[in-house]
Amino acid sequence: MTLQDACQSFLSHCRSAVSLSEHTLRAYTFDLEDFQNHAQHETNLSLLNKDDLRKFIRHLREERKLKEITIKRRIACLKLLFRWVQQENMISINPFDNLNERIRLPKRLPRALGSEEIKLLTGAINLEATDKEFQEFVTGIATKLLLTTGIRVGELVKIDIEDLVLPDCSLKIQGKGNRQRLVYLFEPKLNQAIARYLTIRLTRATETKKLFITEAGIPFTTQKTRILLGDLASKAGIERRITPHMLRHTTATQLLEAGLDIRYVQKLLGHQSISTTEIYTHVTDHGLRTALKRTYRD
Repeated sequence: MTLQDACQSFLSHCRSAVSLSEHTLRAYTFDLEDFQNHAQHETNLSLLNKDDLRKFIRHLREERKLKEITIKRRIACLKLLFRWVQQENMISINPFDNLNERIRLPKRLPRALGSEEIKLLTGAINLEATDKEFQEFVTGIATKLLLTTGIRVGELVKIDIEDLVLPDCSLKIQGKGNRQRLVYLFEPKLNQAIARYLTIRLTRATETKKLFITEAGIPFTTQKTRILLGDLASKAGIERRITPHMLRHTTATQLLEAGLDIRYVQKLLGHQSISTTEIYTHVTDHGLRTALKRTYRD
């Protein structure tokens, strides 16, 4: 079997059996195409070895000068490919088994909004908007929901109307790997705004069951959400670029600083491993360290 055929079979498996998101499938397709271009599409899959992988890593690092985090993603995708083809008995030896290559990532704390930025952003959210201010209204609700629950932007755009149970203050989220979880909405103003939005939404010509729609009745996409959030942040007077993922980091950091048990934060964010959530404890420690330094310096 050729490398190209193996990649196509693997992507078909990911699309049908694993049900990965379109965003992840696009990333996998791009990463695998990159390796095929380097190793030749028609190369026999069984002839590929650890030296070919080393050459690819050197090519990415030394010739193309890609960042380590990009290289790590490429290699992670290839690991999944070769693990799958070995499980499917397409190869007998996995070239990754004896590969001793370490890709070191620089330690970087998640970017979260500062207290002043949070005030500016929340101050720009209009939860009292009218029917004539539909886009402003729905943008405010979506932003407030991201900031209150810490859900991912990809999870936000997948919310159906039936996922929302306002009397119970709960919202069902379809997370990564089709794992479902509940988040809770205990802020009265947000709940009231959502209830009013659902009434206004009935006046819009749309057939979608998705909760968030544009003025034209088109479901929110991740890109549209990023644009609307960026416009809102700019309107609020925030100079740097604000992304939905920064709101997620902000939520996690605030909850831990407020004393919420890390296991609850893990469950709220939908992290499969608590080690992923633990990075936010470093953020809060970093914030404490910075604040103390500033205090004693002043």
